[in-house]
Amino acid sequence: MRLLILSLPSVAGWGGSEELWAETARVALEAGHQVWITPRLDIDRRDAPVRGLIEAGAVVLHRNPGSATRRGPGAEVVPAAASRVAGTADAILLNAGGSVRELLHPEVLRLVRQSRPCPLFLAVRLVSERDLLADAERQQARAVLELAAGVLLPARRSQRILERLLAAPVPRVTIVPSPVRRDLPGLLPWPATGTARFACVGRLNPVQKGQDTLLEAFAAAQWRQRDWRLAFVGRGICRGYLEDLVHHYGLTDRVVFSGFQDSMVDVWSQNELLLLPSREEGMPIAVMEAMYCGRPCLVTDVGDNRRFVRQSETGFVARSDRVEGLAEALEDAWRQRASWPELGRLAHTLFCQERDPDPGGTVLSLMLSGRESPSDDLV
Repeated sequence: MRLLILSLPSVAGWGGSEELWAETARVALEAGHQVWITPRLDIDRRDAPVRGLIEAGAVVLHRNPGSATRRGPGAEVVPAAASRVAGTADAILLNAGGSVRELLHPEVLRLVRQSRPCPLFLAVRLVSERDLLADAERQQARAVLELAAGVLLPARRSQRILERLLAAPVPRVTIVPSPVRRDLPGLLPWPATGTARFACVGRLNPVQKGQDTLLEAFAAAQWRQRDWRLAFVGRGICRGYLEDLVHHYGLTDRVVFSGFQDSMVDVWSQNELLLLPSREEGMPIAVMEAMYCGRPCLVTDVGDNRRFVRQSETGFVARSDRVEGLAEALEDAWRQRASWPELGRLAHTLFCQERDPDPGGTVLSLMLSGRESPSDDLV
């Protein structure tokens, strides 16, 4: 089969929202299918997953970068070559990384119209609880999703939020969390350390990930009397701000910035508890990988976190993403520090029971099934 995969929007950088489409492409290539991809822009030529897909036989349909930068689109959203391939494809996957709005760009809508009757699959990897569509956007989004042969969401809660956002049911939904790294061995030995070691894994963007409120919670007087260290693992445009905030709160001797890490084995061989104070999520890869490695997690109640992180069983759930909620959850975790190794083992067991062991295969099976929407009308 001929499969076309287009990642939206036309900005630079690789993130967790890219992992599912890339894994789907990899599985499809291994099965002998023809795959065309349009990834996000890679200004620094560092996106190893894309290089691996090219080596496996994927054909990249490049965007004209125009004036694209890390902070501004500028590039064409749908390359002309992708529009041509869409006319002969057997199935199309459009990956909206950050919002259903990405599916409403005029170039995307044009591709949707031109692709009929080819089965169209839409992956929306983040549905924000804070989003609100204008009336025209809401009607257009309903029409686009109605045309889809399948809508792929990362979390059960994402479906509820999306239906609330649209004030309408979303048909043909499949819940498919992103894949975890294939190189993870599973349950890791517990770190031999007397110091409590926390890791906050994710893009350095407090607007979504909430690292700023986490630092404020750690600035409380009682934490100055305790033996702990925190590593921020990841990169992002807000590193400078977070470094200033660490200095502002007097935490320079407790907090380090590790940057992007290729090996989660190294991260979880050294750290005991994942802290993810997110303001919005779907189903975070960081949580799934930490649990698979046998580490408990402290999270906020966003996305499907509660599906995996169960209070005092596999981790800790803050009652809110505000400082007070995080502070309360951190105190609870500290009181139960002796139980962290057992919570980690339970986390590993629960994740293995609940996970989709082959998310890319799940998506590929849906695409090969060729399910089509009954509607041919696009508002």
